[in-house]
Amino acid sequence: MKETMQSLEHEELIERDEMVETTANLEIRLFGTPSFFINGQPLAESTSHKVDALFAYLVCHPFPHLREALASLLFNAQSRNHANNNLRVLLSRLRRVCEDTILINRQTVRLNPAYEVWLDTAVFQQTIPKQPEQALKLYRGDFLETTQVQEAKAFVEWAALEREQHRLMALETLLQLINQYEANGQIKEAIPFAQQLLSIEPHHEGWHRRLINLHLQAGQRQKAEAQLETCRQIMQEMFHQDVSATTQALLVK
Repeated sequence: MKETMQSLEHEELIERDEMVETTANLEIRLFGTPSFFINGQPLAESTSHKVDALFAYLVCHPFPHLREALASLLFNAQSRNHANNNLRVLLSRLRRVCEDTILINRQTVRLNPAYEVWLDTAVFQQTIPKQPEQALKLYRGDFLETTQVQEAKAFVEWAALEREQHRLMALETLLQLINQYEANGQIKEAIPFAQQLLSIEPHHEGWHRRLINLHLQAGQRQKAEAQLETCRQIMQEMFHQDVSATTQALLVK
């Protein structure tokens, strides 16, 4: 009897889908470690990567999703019944963390359209063509960088595509800004973008050379030497080899 009552309470929890009227703002940051805020106040930490993954997916696709489709997205390695049961539990946990930002009924799940949403990845894409420097401030790391999910091949593939798309946009824009500032003789202005470039792709020796050269052009020899040492450590750790002669030659003067 106790288990039956708990089951009924559980169903009651996740079957409400009233669209609560609200003037609240929902702020979602998916670059790096995901974070979620309502009117500037952080939502309770989920302590679950799958809760974060599901919420992120619903925010990126703000329309109704069949529960069966979400079960397949997040639990595709399991039997249908097992996947549906696990989704039911996950939705219950999502409700506790995300409150009324998610609407759930017996058939579908969706982001509550009553909320005004600010999503960093969307703003990044919209802003980068005309305000690239502002857009790059949003790029705190790869898309859902710290979110690891198991038994979710479809979700992992979707997240990987999103991650690669945003990463390429960031890298291409950073290279354009570095070229632009260097061509205009604004060497010190180019340096922060070269540093951000390497924070995204630290194993690219050519970009280490670029930053070393910028430091040298700016009269910052000590910083150039420190960057060479950083490059050497990374090359040894990653590839078990020293930096190339071309890189070493930059400081042989």
